[in-house]
Amino acid sequence: MIYLTLALVFTIGYLLGSISFAVVISKTFYKQDIRNFGSGNAGMTNVLRTFGKKAAAATFAGDFFKGVFSVVICNAIMNSQQLAGVENIEFFRDLALYIAVAGALFGHLKPVFFGFKGGKGISVAFGAMMAGTPPITAAAFGVWLVVVALTKYVSLASILAVAGYTVFTFISFMISGSYSIPHGIAAVILPAIIIYAHRSNIKRLMAGTERKIGEKSK
Repeated sequence: MIYLTLALVFTIGYLLGSISFAVVISKTFYKQDIRNFGSGNAGMTNVLRTFGKKAAAATFAGDFFKGVFSVVICNAIMNSQQLAGVENIEFFRDLALYIAVAGALFGHLKPVFFGFKGGKGISVAFGAMMAGTPPITAAAFGVWLVVVALTKYVSLASILAVAGYTVFTFISFMISGSYSIPHGIAAVILPAIIIYAHRSNIKRLMAGTERKIGEKSK
């Protein structure tokens, strides 16, 4: 039963993640597919460069809250009466949390509703992890803010923020004297997936051709 529940949690997260707000907003209000512009990425930064601040804010909000709702629904399912009596329930609660996050992230990266061509996962991961592990995620967001302020590179800030999430997770384990195996594994694998999704940005950063905030798509 517990494994069917975990499969359900992943499926719900994936379907929510597959709602690509960048595509929905660009097609609904601008009659264009954001994936045909700029970097071709269905995410907030490309929307900002192409359609402006209002569209970018709406995109971020949609992606952020689909991550939040993935975790909220997961928690509701794991708190249901059907799971009463399951051994190691705290382990499975943690496991379900990160399965929900992974589902939302994969849905955003490869959305089933939009030809499996999506974004790079920062906004949805931020929402999901803020709902799941607020203090660690807030610290990672602090890294993002500092790097953006200093460099104006959203991609670099995103890469360093998710790397920071990994570091902060293990620091929290050391400080608290306790750890969660699912959390530890997820804190390595999920940031690695997001960093891999930014591989084209990394190449442009190394070549000095990555655009900064305020630079429009050509």
